[in-house]
Amino acid sequence: MRRIIWLPLLLLAACHAHQVQGKQTTMEAPPKEPQVSSERPVRTTPGGMLDPTAMKKLQAALSRHGVKTPESGQLDEETQAAIRKFQANEKMAKTGMPDYDTLRRLGLDPKQIYLGGTQRASRKTQ
Repeated sequence: MRRIIWLPLLLLAACHAHQVQGKQTTMEAPPKEPQVSSERPVRTTPGGMLDPTAMKKLQAALSRHGVKTPESGQLDEETQAAIRKFQANEKMAKTGMPDYDTLRRLGLDPKQIYLGGTQRASRKTQ
């Protein structure tokens, strides 16, 4: 009885291994698909995604919440220290970066802060 059950299972496993072996690919050559390109460079850090107007809004919000920081419009060391202090007061991870959760707790709309710079920049170029 056991042989009757094991034999089909063994054949099924061998068939699957044969199918999988034929589908393996190697990366000997780079992919032939075209690479993505953009007219504007992609910003990868929060500091690069915030323009001076958005940074001043962030700095003003920090001051309203009792964490004084000069409104320089830059994500400088003083601003990062103020963000860390605010995050510590709110019992958040002290990263010093203006992430979405930090912006929300400051009463700011992250989409307006991060996208606002892009919209303002595109209006200037038109």
